[in-house]
Amino acid sequence: MTAKLLVVDDEPRTAELTAELLRRAGYVVEVAASGGDALRSVHEATPDLMLLDYEMPDMDAPEVLDSLRSGAERIGFPVIILTGARHAPGDQVVGIERGATDYIVKGTDRQVLLARIRGALRERPPAAGVVVRGRLKVDAAHGEARLGGRVLKLERRPLLMLQMLAGRSGEAVTRAELLDRIWGSTYAGFEHSLEQAVHQVRRELREPGWIETVRGIGYRFVAQS
Repeated sequence: MTAKLLVVDDEPRTAELTAELLRRAGYVVEVAASGGDALRSVHEATPDLMLLDYEMPDMDAPEVLDSLRSGAERIGFPVIILTGARHAPGDQVVGIERGATDYIVKGTDRQVLLARIRGALRERPPAAGVVVRGRLKVDAAHGEARLGGRVLKLERRPLLMLQMLAGRSGEAVTRAELLDRIWGSTYAGFEHSLEQAVHQVRRELREPGWIETVRGIGYRFVAQS
């Protein structure tokens, strides 16, 4: 199935050039000229991936991401931030912590951009990736985790992290591997995002013992009865 991409940029020429590149690569592409237009477009039809300009007149990328999350709700598709000027490490950390998948500087080589898009789309969990451990069921492909009959309100990355840990129950998974597999980077600045994800998962589970901290290594999933 052909992936549907949403390009969000307030510069019409830049948006159309990016959209044309993606269409030539085989994607179905829609364009939004502002953060507000992007939110309306997502409400009408959820894309498989969004390319989001960092700075726009009505709202910047972190504000769009906050609106997509609607508080505790997760972002159900990859979002890649495109920026011309806001590419300092601090800006990148803010974007990632708000729910972005990746961060690319405008003008990056076209083949690199396409490769990053393919990588982000591959990160979407496969439909068959349902993990059941005791009373816990994680179905990241459909954006859902349940403990017994209760739905866990998890954002995208905490959900993927929980699925990864549960899928390797009893095994200590390193922080570096979690960052690489779920965040797509081992950059130390994302350590805080990982800790926040673990905190969110533990808070939603409401029961101690499911996620153990393995000092100096990472985390281990332990199924509870």
